[in-house]
Amino acid sequence: MKINLWNEKTVLSVTGGYSTLPWKASGISFDSRSIKEGDLFIAIAAERDGHDFVKDAFENGASAAMVSYIPENIDKKKYPLLLVRDVKSALKKLAAFARKRSNAKFIGITGTAGKTSTKNIAHLILESYGKTHSSAKSFNNILGCSITLTTVPLDAKFVIVEIGTNNLGEVSELSKLVKPHYVIITEVSLGHLEGLKNLKNILREKASICDGQGYNGFALIPSDTKTYGDLQKEVTSLGSRPISFGKRNSPNYKITNFRVNSSGSKATILLPKGKRFTFSLSAFGEHHVRNASSIIALLSLMNLELERSIPILSSWRPSQGRGEKLEINFYKSGKPVRFTLIDESYNANPASINSALDTLIKIEQFETGKIGSIKKTNRRIAVLGDMLELGKDEIREHLKIKTLKALKNIDVIHCVGVRMAKLFSSLPEEKKGFSTKTADEMFEKIVKKI
Repeated sequence: MKINLWNEKTVLSVTGGYSTLPWKASGISFDSRSIKEGDLFIAIAAERDGHDFVKDAFENGASAAMVSYIPENIDKKKYPLLLVRDVKSALKKLAAFARKRSNAKFIGITGTAGKTSTKNIAHLILESYGKTHSSAKSFNNILGCSITLTTVPLDAKFVIVEIGTNNLGEVSELSKLVKPHYVIITEVSLGHLEGLKNLKNILREKASICDGQGYNGFALIPSDTKTYGDLQKEVTSLGSRPISFGKRNSPNYKITNFRVNSSGSKATILLPKGKRFTFSLSAFGEHHVRNASSIIALLSLMNLELERSIPILSSWRPSQGRGEKLEINFYKSGKPVRFTLIDESYNANPASINSALDTLIKIEQFETGKIGSIKKTNRRIAVLGDMLELGKDEIREHLKIKTLKALKNIDVIHCVGVRMAKLFSSLPEEKKGFSTKTADEMFEKIVKKI
């Protein structure tokens, strides 16, 4: 049974304006294609004006629409319309009201990489302790965070909000809207340089997630990042208490015994009072282990029972493009062929490329046969696509990939895009595979090669 979150009286008291007809809504959406029965449709004017899709939203089940003007094809006597001066501003007011009325514990997550995976792990685990609500997909800008807050169930116990940025000041603004009790910073490294300009700005921007937290809140920060010391100081200066997780730099929650095998990753986490927990993930890579350890640290700080939740970690699976593992089996000339594909194609920045390549070389090679007395082992093949939004340093950052230690243990490297072409031209001849301008071109070549 759906519970109504909004009605015209509440919304009008928060936003002003007027409503053409009475209505109630159990959710909020700005996409007329995926709207659910009973949702309030928000007509956002962006690249495409949401007012052009108001009728579609009603036909797909919307109970009402928030608009700044009445579209020509809409009969206001038939359809409930909430008219406001500015739709985006009204939505933000609703988000602030929704945050204020909720009794849930709020967790804010930011970082150069790993935000969505960490949010998904947190949701899976916290759901075992009570009703949990989190950002859909990668909704981490002002629009996405507002939708997340306005759709918080009235009886939610935990709310996890992903907070992202492309420009200075965005994280602070969103943090003040979300007002998180706990924050997690997953990674501080180069990314979105076109808007953030340099690593110092990135560090300050990520740390500003503490701005809306209130004095003495907990901020979980990665000890393995090169900027750890500065991040710790910045978080402290904002009034939050930094709690570290990672392998190095004396973290409060220390990762030990990390290893990768053909089924995933395994590690042990050492808690501040000396207690140890070993956990497994059906995902490859130290970055996933680090994300999971931040959630274990979070649970510990929230005084939630770890023995009950840590086994659940093994059931988490990375979403498409974020470390998903695929086993490909087929026959060639009557003989079975198998290879393992690790899909990290969602996005790329220097830190995520480094993590992906490090994962590739650490996977334990399984024996596929023998030639005489010599074991036949798998080759490691990397397909690298352009890293975007790196500003004036983009070519230098692509070329720096050739200095990574992991490249010594990778047999073949294929490159996609004009930026990665620079890296390709600088690689040793024996490691060069294909270089193409587009992913479609690479698809044609690599499938034929396989």
